[in-house]
Amino acid sequence: MPRNFVDAHLHLQDQRLIDKKSIIAQAEASGICRFFCNATEEHDWQAVVSLAQNDSRVVPFLGIHPWFCETAAAGWQQRLRQQLCSCPHEAGIGETGLDRSRSTDVQSQQKLFEAHLEIAADLGLPVAVHCVRAWEALLNSIKHCTTGRMVPKLMVHAYNGSKETMHRLVELGCFISYSTALANPRNTKIREAFLQTPISALLLETDSPFQYTPELIATDHNKTTCNEPKYVSHLYQYAADLRAMPLMDLAKTIWENATFFTNKTPLR
Repeated sequence: MPRNFVDAHLHLQDQRLIDKKSIIAQAEASGICRFFCNATEEHDWQAVVSLAQNDSRVVPFLGIHPWFCETAAAGWQQRLRQQLCSCPHEAGIGETGLDRSRSTDVQSQQKLFEAHLEIAADLGLPVAVHCVRAWEALLNSIKHCTTGRMVPKLMVHAYNGSKETMHRLVELGCFISYSTALANPRNTKIREAFLQTPISALLLETDSPFQYTPELIATDHNKTTCNEPKYVSHLYQYAADLRAMPLMDLAKTIWENATFFTNKTPLR
C-alpha cells in the first residue's frame, strides 16, 4: 500500500472524533501520513494548533467558517494573525468561504472571506475555501482580492460545483479537492467535474467527520457512522479507478500538489 496519502481537509478537533491517537494511528495504518486540519470558529483555533504541536503530520488551518461568521468578535483578524505567526512550522488559513444554503447574511460572509484572503496574502499562507451555491460571488471575491498582487494558493475543498465552474477556478490558480462524497452514486455532476479536473490541480479529502459515504467503505469490517481520515485511502483507490490510472501515480501527484499547502509563502 502507498505510504504517501494526504487527507487534504478534515476536522480532527471535532468532538465526534473522540480518540484522536487511535484515529490517527488507524489512518497511518491505511497509508495516510499528512492531515490538513481545519478550524471552523475562533474557539477551536487552539485545539487545532495543539493537535499540530503533538503530531508533526497535522498541518493546522485556522479561520472562521461562513456558517459561523456571526461569531467573529472584534479584533479577530489581529488574533488570527498572531496565532498563525506563532505556529512554528506549516500553517494555513481555513476554513473560510461562502455558503448560500444557510440563513447567514451573504454580504457578511463575503466581507469575512475577503478579510481572510487579505491576511493570507500578507502572511504568504495557503487558504482552504468552502463554497455552496455561491460560485459567482466566490469567483468575484477571488478576482477582487488577487488583482495586481501575488497571492497564496487556494484550495476549494469538497468541491460540489459544475465542471464549467471548476475550469474557471483552475484558471485562477485554484486547486480542487474532492471529498469522499465523490463516491455517492447520486453525485454524477461531481464525478463529471472530477474527471475533467487537471491532475496538476487535484486533491482528495475526507472532510472527516462529515461527508460519510457508506458506499465507499462497503468492504470495511469496522464501519462507523462517522467519517474518519482512514477512509481517504478508499477514496484514492476509487478516484484512481475512475481515472483509469495506477493508484501509486495518483497518490504521488496529489502528494506533490499538497506540498503547495505546507510551505510558507506558496505564492503564485
